[in-house]
Amino acid sequence: MILLTGATGYLGRRIARALADSRIPFRALVRETSDVSTLKDIRPNVKIITGDLNDPDSLLEACAGIETIIHTAALVSFQTTDRERLLFVNGEGTANLINMALEIGVRRFIHLSSVAVLNRRDGGPVVTLTERWPEERPNTSYAESKFTAEREVWRGQAEGLQVSVIYPTHMLGTGDWEHEHAPRLWRMAAKERGVYPTGTTGFVDIRDVVDATLLVLNRDQDGDRFLLNAINWSWKEALTHIAESIDAKPPTIRVQSWQSALLWPIELVRSKISGSKPMITRESHQNVQADFRYDGSAYTEAAGTDYRDVKICVQEVGSAWRDESL
Repeated sequence: MILLTGATGYLGRRIARALADSRIPFRALVRETSDVSTLKDIRPNVKIITGDLNDPDSLLEACAGIETIIHTAALVSFQTTDRERLLFVNGEGTANLINMALEIGVRRFIHLSSVAVLNRRDGGPVVTLTERWPEERPNTSYAESKFTAEREVWRGQAEGLQVSVIYPTHMLGTGDWEHEHAPRLWRMAAKERGVYPTGTTGFVDIRDVVDATLLVLNRDQDGDRFLLNAINWSWKEALTHIAESIDAKPPTIRVQSWQSALLWPIELVRSKISGSKPMITRESHQNVQADFRYDGSAYTEAAGTDYRDVKICVQEVGSAWRDESL
């Protein structure tokens, strides 16, 4: 039996669908506040368990009789004020899940991590998995929280769990255009603000992340680690493709790093006065202005297949945006 955390999230709900389509029975761990409507049509194959990673007692029912945990649950935020909450949910929450897995006798743990925890440097060499830990502290609170979570996962391996870890770059797909990070890019493109940051990063079709999770599940090998990246794009390239997919004007104004460094403190003051979240923060500025490149070829060699074409993915998401915007 499998336990899937984050089963109603951006990635988790797609993994839930894939497990159901493969007729693999599983439990879905959800919070009391979660919208479980995405799981309704697959309920014959899933048992929904209400719990919270930060409430260890609630994990007992979820983990009882489980052989494999697929851990996708995580808080994503680049708001500086969310640091303690990120560490609490992502770090301490994962530690609680690892402890319960060890206590109950779960055999293996598949962890959906992030390239944010890897040994990457702005303008540095292409990122691979040749090293486990970064030489420097991760550059955002989100990265720090995911780094803390992964340390707990490897502790679990040292104490007897079979562990596999997947590191996706930016996962592109449809979703909540207002709140989920990647789908929001289409909503932003529709506003035609015309600006783009100077950075470079990696992108992957979220369906490839689902496929990689199933591959790891079926391989059943301790220590599997896969970095998933289909293409490295500058933010200008990415935002141009996204804009073109919805017939919006592509960005033409380059925002230099020093310019956004001046903007985020102003935006912080504006947000405090208005009571809204800032549109740019110190951490989001650092992320989008950095030059990070990734090598995801090891996964295609193991899977025996290529990544999906990210340009086609962008067009498909753009088509979905247009359909829902009518």
